[in-house]
Amino acid sequence: MKIKLVVLKPFEGFRRGDTIVDEAKIAAVLASARAGSVVRVAAEG
Repeated sequence: MKIKLVVLKPFEGFRRGDTIVDEAKIAAVLASARAGSVVRVAAEG
């Protein structure tokens, strides 16, 4: 299943509500201390 991230707490230029769909960026965020600033959501399509 493909996922996207939705930002809950602002970081690195992302604002609350922004979505991250780039797979490399998703992996980097989830492996970092910023993983708690996002939630995983099933991507459509």
